[in-house]
Amino acid sequence: MDIVVESTEAFKQDLTGFSEAEQSIILEQIQQGIPLLFGEKISRDKRLHQFESFQLPHNYGSSLYSFRVDYRIRVILSFDEDPIFERTLITLFRAVESQKSSETYKQVGEQIYRQILQSKQPTLAG
Repeated sequence: MDIVVESTEAFKQDLTGFSEAEQSIILEQIQQGIPLLFGEKISRDKRLHQFESFQLPHNYGSSLYSFRVDYRIRVILSFDEDPIFERTLITLFRAVESQKSSETYKQVGEQIYRQILQSKQPTLAG
């Protein structure tokens, strides 16, 4: 299965707030670290974290994660499998300092799941 990485404008903008050395580390860790997450549970457990469990309809699970670049930088991203095209799409949403990662994670999740969460209406059985 192919891995396709896309980045949002917000991610690109966030990168400009880091030094050139930090930008290189972020991009290098994404390039080298993400493929390892598909095979090594230990690597996945050390590098990925879900700060919040978004309650999505139909028991769907959130694909949003915080990826640990190093002790002070996190990337908020999502993993979405596309079985039709036999690929995994990774979307890079934000790059932030660790102390802002939980808050940013929640903001991104609310933004990307807003439409789904707002459309959750109770149904009447009958």
